[in-house]
Amino acid sequence: MVDRIMHHVHSNAGLNSNQHGFIPQRGTVDAAISVKEIIEGNLKEKDCTSVVSLDVQAFDAAWWPSILRNLKELKCPKKLFNLSKSYFSNRMASLCGNTLKKEKPVTMGCPQVSCSGSGFWNILYNSLLNLNFTHRTRVFAFADDLMVLTRGKYANQDLKKMENWAKENKMYFNENKSRVLLVTTKTSGDNRTLNIYLNNKRPEKYPK
Repeated sequence: MVDRIMHHVHSNAGLNSNQHGFIPQRGTVDAAISVKEIIEGNLKEKDCTSVVSLDVQAFDAAWWPSILRNLKELKCPKKLFNLSKSYFSNRMASLCGNTLKKEKPVTMGCPQVSCSGSGFWNILYNSLLNLNFTHRTRVFAFADDLMVLTRGKYANQDLKKMENWAKENKMYFNENKSRVLLVTTKTSGDNRTLNIYLNNKRPEKYPK
């Protein structure tokens, strides 16, 4: 099912090119080269780059209604969409002991080791990568890892858009595990002036 969905998506160039995880002929090296080119270009223009590495909830946080909505936006064939909708319906998690059985409804999650998890995750993340960022910002993903590069020191406007996306899709960026870095030709002391906020808090700078 997911193979057919992804064939449809890739055949129609539906996924954002800044997603590098679980994508044919694209990987970590391509992501690293893209990041390097952007930073080097900014340095040549004598401008700095704000780099924000975002810690995101794992695959278990993928909200199924968001995946289905994105499938519609990607014009998924009706039969495949209905099959996916059925796949996400009336699912239960069970825990059985010697004399006890507990069940709980499951409404979210794309287990990373499952056959369908990686494909559905990329479909969910596609709407994040397609947000209307300012011309100064590029966002790169490798599976659930995110790196936000902004020319200059003012990434907060675009980070706020990502926070709003997370709220709408019942996800969360952890500011305590996220990191920020200023890449510049100036002295390292300039890093102290990098004021970036995530969830109204300032993530830790790297290096300390």
